[in-house]
Amino acid sequence: MDQQQAPLLEALKQLERHPIHGFGAPGHHQGVAVPKEAKALLGARLFAADVITPKGLDDRTEGAHVLQRAHELAAEAWQADFCRFVTGGSTQSLHTALAAIARPGDTVLFAANVHKAERAHALAAGLDAEIVPVLIDPRWDIEHGVTAADLRRALDDHPAAKAVVVVSPTYYGVTSDIAALADLCHGRGIPLICDAAWGGAFAFCEALPDDPLTKGADIAVYSLHKTMGALTQGSALLAKGGIVDLQRLWLAYELFETTSPSVPILASLDAVRREHATNGEALWTPVLALADRLRAQLAAIDGLRVFTDADVPIDSALDATKVLIDVSAWGVTGYALDDWLVARHRVSVGLSDARHLLAVLSLGTTARDVRALVKGLRDAARQIAAGTSGLPPAPAQLPAIGTLSVTMQDDPAAAFFGATELVPIEAAAGRVAAEMIAPAPPGVPRLVPGQRIEPAHVAWLVAQRDAGAFFLDPIDPNQRRLRVVATG
Repeated sequence: MDQQQAPLLEALKQLERHPIHGFGAPGHHQGVAVPKEAKALLGARLFAADVITPKGLDDRTEGAHVLQRAHELAAEAWQADFCRFVTGGSTQSLHTALAAIARPGDTVLFAANVHKAERAHALAAGLDAEIVPVLIDPRWDIEHGVTAADLRRALDDHPAAKAVVVVSPTYYGVTSDIAALADLCHGRGIPLICDAAWGGAFAFCEALPDDPLTKGADIAVYSLHKTMGALTQGSALLAKGGIVDLQRLWLAYELFETTSPSVPILASLDAVRREHATNGEALWTPVLALADRLRAQLAAIDGLRVFTDADVPIDSALDATKVLIDVSAWGVTGYALDDWLVARHRVSVGLSDARHLLAVLSLGTTARDVRALVKGLRDAARQIAAGTSGLPPAPAQLPAIGTLSVTMQDDPAAAFFGATELVPIEAAAGRVAAEMIAPAPPGVPRLVPGQRIEPAHVAWLVAQRDAGAFFLDPIDPNQRRLRVVATG
């Protein structure tokens, strides 16, 4: 196929030249009824492009196959047999993938660092989610991927598992050995699903890690909005045939996708695919050079430690556009430093936690952005040394991520839908969680409904909260109480 084509963009251009007198949705009728302030801020052409796919981009029966051709081009670009563009983010893509391969009661193996999206689907669909441990890096206090040895043990322990879900690359840019994991899955006749939300560009640049589909993954999910230039919520669901029933995957997609998808998001996905398929090396080579420059400049700042290839586990690779910085030697938290950089230098990083900052470089990152980050951190170094930064000291004790475990005590649905009560976090040890606690980013659940709350969870959550963590969507917005299964 001709990767220079962009069917969705071309259809939008045609519609702009020949507008339709519409008597259906959307009600603003290509921007006629948009509030003036919104139109002035967002631009008239955005609303002109906000149409529906039938009787807009295509005819009533979608006879021109505009969206279908865009999907076929994307499948070819990623060397897949199946593609669907998704407008509900990679959360929706992951729900779709899981719905296609597991029914209620089925066992699915999840890496311990999967996003809340996977755990939410397991809860809603009644899946038996069993956890595969991930490699913990004690020097950096971060989670990496799943090792082949750990997956083999998990498969032996759960021979009825219907699929395995791993995260590669991680939020920090570290991949797993997908080829080895895929071989283990295929030896059991089950698919490997790769949450590759941060790795959509891997297929288009040799200097980036290998794309998971080229290493044996059966389904891959990419967030094209995260680094590749698509509009927010733009995701792509890709799959290889064979173990995965592609017709069932298609049916699952139709179950979850809205009947009124955002055409601007879809068009941005189409455009991003074309740009990468025809010009990927040229797009990413300067980004990687900028990341190398940033690493070198940060490493020269006293007290900062920067994650490099030397820190990557064996059989893994690093996406160098993710620059992880350990700030713990400064005696402050990443949370506080993140807020300080925004307030003092208008610099916002992709992730902060108790001891780290993560700078994510993407196609939109400029040399000016990098200079601002380096300038801000140099300023922080000077002011911390002089005692003038105003930053609060980090807590004396910060429990490591490796202290956490997952033990399910109750059925997740019973815990979620049954009688509950709120208790102080400090008093929650020994209770059973009835809500999901997933500090964001990276949005990895540390508690899910039905899970036994250990003293280690209490210690970690309290320390992270007091250090400045944001618990995504807790019942108590003050982050003081947890929803637990009621006793008595």
